[in-house]
Amino acid sequence: MNRVLGLLLAILLGCSLQTSVALGGEIQAETCNRLDKIREQKKLQLFNYLDRVRKRADAIRTDHVMEDFFILKNKYYHLQQQKTPSKGLIQTIETLKQKINEYYLRRYRLFYDILFINRDGDIFYTIRKQTDYHKNVFQGKLADTALARQLKKHPKQTFVDYQYYDVSDEPSSFIVEPVIKAGEFAGWFVLQCAINKINNMFTYEAGLGRTGEVFLVNEENYMLTDSRFSGDSSILKKSLSEENIEAKFEERAGHKIVTDYRGFRALSSFEVCQIADSEWLLIAKIDEDEIITEQYKKQRQPLQADLIELFRERTLHKCSEIEVDENPVVVDMDEFRKVKKGEMIGTFGVSTCTAVIISFPGKFAYLSHISNLDRIYGGNTTDLISHMLKRIKTFDIYKYERRQLQATIVANHFESVMNTINSLVDAGFFLSQIKFIYNGEAEYGRVIHDYMTNETCVRWLMDRESGKTVCQCASDIEPIGTVIKPLIGYE
Repeated sequence: MNRVLGLLLAILLGCSLQTSVALGGEIQAETCNRLDKIREQKKLQLFNYLDRVRKRADAIRTDHVMEDFFILKNKYYHLQQQKTPSKGLIQTIETLKQKINEYYLRRYRLFYDILFINRDGDIFYTIRKQTDYHKNVFQGKLADTALARQLKKHPKQTFVDYQYYDVSDEPSSFIVEPVIKAGEFAGWFVLQCAINKINNMFTYEAGLGRTGEVFLVNEENYMLTDSRFSGDSSILKKSLSEENIEAKFEERAGHKIVTDYRGFRALSSFEVCQIADSEWLLIAKIDEDEIITEQYKKQRQPLQADLIELFRERTLHKCSEIEVDENPVVVDMDEFRKVKKGEMIGTFGVSTCTAVIISFPGKFAYLSHISNLDRIYGGNTTDLISHMLKRIKTFDIYKYERRQLQATIVANHFESVMNTINSLVDAGFFLSQIKFIYNGEAEYGRVIHDYMTNETCVRWLMDRESGKTVCQCASDIEPIGTVIKPLIGYE
């Protein structure tokens, strides 16, 4: 049993040291190295905590104060079953209980609770006196707990991994220490560990940007720590992709690009750690979209000409014009408007100007028709994009919803496109959230956006005399985050 408990510290040795082949490309390798360092720092912090837990749990084996109280209180518990104790004995026991509670605060407050369980399974004392107090661990609802099952099957095994414990209404693990008195088995000290102490270690990590996080996963594919991106607890509630997690448990350590539980591609650094008879998967990850955008921000000036050339050479995909409402909301030049009640929104005569749509698919959309007096052209009369974004961030979305925004730029020229992209990126957009509909041969375009279907359609007038038109749809165009990959060397 001591050997098993000792494995809490042996996690330091039990974590796999082998790593899979590094992902291709300098950017991926650099990111993986950064994730490795963050994961190692978090692992060390976790190990230090587990080492303190192990040492404090070890101490109870030779703690005569706790052992004497266990034996005395157990006898008192049996006496209560037979007759009413005397007032003097009751007072003596109450004094002892008060002293043992104070002793717990001095020496064992690292643990959420300590259960005193005799060999028959009676929980004859606890520090917190919750609903398990004076119950039998092998009877009723308690018999269905991971603790009861472990004590039944492996009475000398010392670690019960985190499971939801109804008594405390939260996930708990248990370190079980058998009590041996005069060579005879008397029961168990059960030291309850709440998950919050570990969870607090994983709430934030510097160096992981807006989309990075470090978390733990158990062998059943459930998160053992909270998601950074959810207002509700994900501990033992959020089940991750079986294919993704099982592959990592099998490989033991390394790096992967996966689609994460939020549906975004992410680079991850992972390692499996052995804790007693359980294994935990430690993952540090960050979204691919953020990596690409940060690389662009570092070298945006030299990339500008090459990016414009890619836009110029892109094949024009024609599409069918979308069916338009009888009365779409129309945006005039030098203004923006919003729709949120199922209406379509549009503008006409996009030629030397630029149209910018910012939408939250299924919820709302803004469209601006920007002239060369605007900031994105170097002017100082209007700054429509900044005004749109200020309204969106103030009135329309929560901070965690910003990733859901989609931006579409429409123009038949390049005079404003780079300033528009940079304005969006500097406001927190990833390049994966931005598209550019371009047609350099068109006279002008009519723009219609349907936020309910997340489609933008541009009908370009190609020739005034013939009236020839061509339609382009945003759904046929790659996001700028995809377009720019070869320019930054992202494989």
